[in-house]
Amino acid sequence: MRSIPMTTGHKISAVIITYNEEKKIERCLRSLTWADEIIIVDSFSTDKTVEICRRYTDKVYQHPWPHSSSEQRNVADRYAANDWILALDADEVATLGLRDEIQSEFKSGPRADLFMIPRREYFAGKWIEAGGWFPQYKTNLYRKSLGSWIGPIHLRVDTTGTIAYLKNPILHDGYADYKIFMDKFNYYSSIESRADYDRKQRRFSLMRALFKPLERFFGRFIKHRGYRDGIHGFYMAAVIAMNYFLREMKLYELEYRQKNPEDWERVYRTSAAGSEASAPANDGQ
Repeated sequence: MRSIPMTTGHKISAVIITYNEEKKIERCLRSLTWADEIIIVDSFSTDKTVEICRRYTDKVYQHPWPHSSSEQRNVADRYAANDWILALDADEVATLGLRDEIQSEFKSGPRADLFMIPRREYFAGKWIEAGGWFPQYKTNLYRKSLGSWIGPIHLRVDTTGTIAYLKNPILHDGYADYKIFMDKFNYYSSIESRADYDRKQRRFSLMRALFKPLERFFGRFIKHRGYRDGIHGFYMAAVIAMNYFLREMKLYELEYRQKNPEDWERVYRTSAAGSEASAPANDGQ
């Protein structure tokens, strides 16, 4: 695939999207001070996120949250002066090894148009080493002129350029405890089921609801050796399995409500004590 000539050399814009990230954003910003510029696109945070960001860059912009992270990332990329983007979330940190590897790569001229970067997960007080979580490669370093972000949740850059892999990781502190991990994947299942329903590309399947979670648990815990992370690995595999089960059942709920809605109000008005229809008449005495 032919690459589009770069207009600003090999300079890199570090791009972060934020909303109420005062507890973690400074670590992220400190790890990116070597970039040629830092771009922040904030969704009107109500904490000190913007104040902290302005200590590190004057390129802080605010934009309402659209329908997905991928849409907001595409908005943020348009603010960058450079073609090369290093995209991080506020709960991610670039390591020293990654910084040095990128600088070495760009000194000699990047050999690809998009670089996949491994990400290390820190979950509930433990660094996760297996279960398909590490190395988990992300599309963090790319030329914006050759691609854009896609996906409602597990977003990625869809590029027309060439792809290569880096060795040094980003650190991710996105799952502080078991509850946060569970809540996030429950939330993800709602978005995924709504996307399935809206696209009409798949319908509810009881067989998929029964067997897909088992397949995913086996894949994470056995095939990808999640057992090496002990109970942490078991829990993560179980929640991933639950995510697929909930996605399917929420798709069923959407389909059922659309085709077979049962009228609560009608039954309530005609049969519930205290409803308008069942209330005793007021004779004015």
